[in-house]
Amino acid sequence: MRRAVTGGYSIRRFPGIGSQTLFARARVTPWRPIVTGMCNPHPMPGTHPLVLLHPYPADGTFWDRLRDELAGNGPVWTPEAPGFGSAAAQDGWSIGDTADRVATLIAEGAPGGRADVMGLSMGGYTALALAVRHPERCRTLILADTRGDADDAPTRQGRADGIAAIRDGRIEAYLDGLLPRLVAPDATTDVRDELSRCVRRQSGAALIGALGALAGRPDRRADLAGIDVPTLVIVGSHDAVTPPSLARALADAIPGARLAEIPGAGHLSALERPAEVARLVDGMRTTTLR
Repeated sequence: MRRAVTGGYSIRRFPGIGSQTLFARARVTPWRPIVTGMCNPHPMPGTHPLVLLHPYPADGTFWDRLRDELAGNGPVWTPEAPGFGSAAAQDGWSIGDTADRVATLIAEGAPGGRADVMGLSMGGYTALALAVRHPERCRTLILADTRGDADDAPTRQGRADGIAAIRDGRIEAYLDGLLPRLVAPDATTDVRDELSRCVRRQSGAALIGALGALAGRPDRRADLAGIDVPTLVIVGSHDAVTPPSLARALADAIPGARLAEIPGAGHLSALERPAEVARLVDGMRTTTLR
């Protein structure tokens, strides 16, 4: 397995955020980006970074399996949502807030101020918000196991119930009920264990903040026809959270978007089938010339 050399850590502060930090993990330092297999102090001219936006309730380490399978064409950045992993906590954050901060990260650190952007589940909502609010920052867009509409009433109630459970000290019971739904029924023990370790490292406050952000995100369906970025939609064939029918609707609504279904994968396709997803990501990046 190839190993990313991490060097040190650094904190990047942004105007208007006060003592809050954007993304605390230095994998994302634009002047010394971490790429799969080596540390590259200076990106190759014209090499666009790949920005990976993680799902709920994981952190940036969710992408480790996928990073190991990527071809290594340029830096890979794995920023984290507020409170997850090493990212600073922030009260009342929204999906749009995070998209704006990712846009700042790309503008300041990527060649030409553009990046290849992939988001899965919650990260997909952020990637979609980025493409709508800051289209000039996206060279390509990959939306995995996500959707364009807002939560319906039952889903919002489920998020409220999750917040209540966490606040009542029932976080383990909440996660025990959630995690099996995120992977395919025949997911391997290794995949389930890795997911459990990643998720159970996160604080209750981080989960509560994310549940509020997820419940409060807007319906983006009216914006989809205006997306003018080469787009790939990925979905696991056994995704029980955002099933293939929703992925198909998302791809159909974005001009020129392609749809790829990953056989046997559940909601966390990049964790369950990293080699298949990596081939799609590498292909998307290398065939897009503009």
